[in-house]
Amino acid sequence: MNYCKVKFKNLAVIKNFILFLSAFALLYSSCKKDVNTLAVGFINPDSSFNSTQESIFLNSFTTTMDSLATHQQSLYILGAINDPIFGKSQATILTTYTIPNNAASFSFGDSSKVIIDSVVLQLRIGNDTTCIGDINAIHDIKVYELTEKLSDTSAIFSNRNYLKSSTVVGTFNTKFSPNDSIKNTYLYSNAVIPACMRIKMSDDFKLKLQNQKIFTSTSFYDFYKGFAIVDESNFGPNEGGFWYMNLNSIYTNLVVYYRNDTTHLRAEFPIQFANPKYNKYVNNSSFLTQPNTTKFNASQQRDICYLQSMGGTKLRMFISDSTLNRLAASPQLAIQKAEIVVKSLSGYDDNNFKIPNQITLISTDSLGRSILTVDSYSENFFYLGGSVKNGEYRFNIARELNFLLTNLRNGSGNKHYGLSVIVPNSTYGSVFQTSARRIVLDTKNLKLKINYTIIK
Repeated sequence: MNYCKVKFKNLAVIKNFILFLSAFALLYSSCKKDVNTLAVGFINPDSSFNSTQESIFLNSFTTTMDSLATHQQSLYILGAINDPIFGKSQATILTTYTIPNNAASFSFGDSSKVIIDSVVLQLRIGNDTTCIGDINAIHDIKVYELTEKLSDTSAIFSNRNYLKSSTVVGTFNTKFSPNDSIKNTYLYSNAVIPACMRIKMSDDFKLKLQNQKIFTSTSFYDFYKGFAIVDESNFGPNEGGFWYMNLNSIYTNLVVYYRNDTTHLRAEFPIQFANPKYNKYVNNSSFLTQPNTTKFNASQQRDICYLQSMGGTKLRMFISDSTLNRLAASPQLAIQKAEIVVKSLSGYDDNNFKIPNQITLISTDSLGRSILTVDSYSENFFYLGGSVKNGEYRFNIARELNFLLTNLRNGSGNKHYGLSVIVPNSTYGSVFQTSARRIVLDTKNLKLKINYTIIK
């Protein structure tokens, strides 16, 4: 008997139909057999089907940050500031440089005939909007020679001290000019050099170069270990600023203007991408003991919290153990959505102190070390969130929360070591940029908002 008559045009259609039935049967059987392994995203986060919404209070407070790896950045911070909220901070650049044209050796020529007229350390300013603070501040910047080699094989962190000569070899005592440019007339060129910070080097440093007969790539690094570029300004409250410098630019180099007999020449000793370099950050620790901020020395809930870049301060958040245990007690609970909304406190975002375009959320392990959340490494930082919109930063942590609950159910981990929010200082793909910005947060009602469904 022919109970079901279906007409197929070819075998390919038959195969596809069989595959469809097999997939449907497999999906149905897997749903029936194991509700304990339901993945985040199985149910539409915006679906109201048997969905429960809950707001979970997050215990939040401010604490100091760890040091940051600041080598091989896209931009480097230079400057000093006396922030009305965060106090005094300083960003120093440490960098090496190499002989011209990446050659094996270099010489100015016959040393008896060579006269070096001037030497300028030229640093490309990041762009027209790279100032944090007062754009018109007069900076007192000094350049020193390093007396130690910087590592080219390991990460260099922002709290690393450095050895330098006590002799100043370059000075800059004026304001930055991010819109200025100069015409390069070297060898009849009409090329325009974009905005750069140009530091005139001392006569002693000029003579040191002139007396060197020949440079090889090895001997040069032994003799010229690099520079410490330090902002020694003594700014009062609300004074000073930070600037982003592009040390990877072709315009960032040590420029030597010299003549051999009557011929005027020029040589550029570049700071290349591969050259060891890093930022040294110093934040005023007295900020943590000022009367209005002693409140976040203790790990207790605070209504106002503070994020400071450059290894300053971070926001710490904790979900209570009782809440996690309650949610984990139901193995059929499926997390649909978990979102944290961090809000800036009004009145602290102005032209000189703009809040960050991006902050980021990280997790913490049992040793207190910062680690990526499950949402950031299983998805990406775009999915994790953290971009500012109307003074708010939103973070998705559905997978992180599901990870915590699964560990509790399996007995493989029964402790939540907290989440942190920081102003990032490194580049993850194209999401984050080096930042010197800071922000004051309204954490009075900081909550984790979740949607979940109990699967029966």
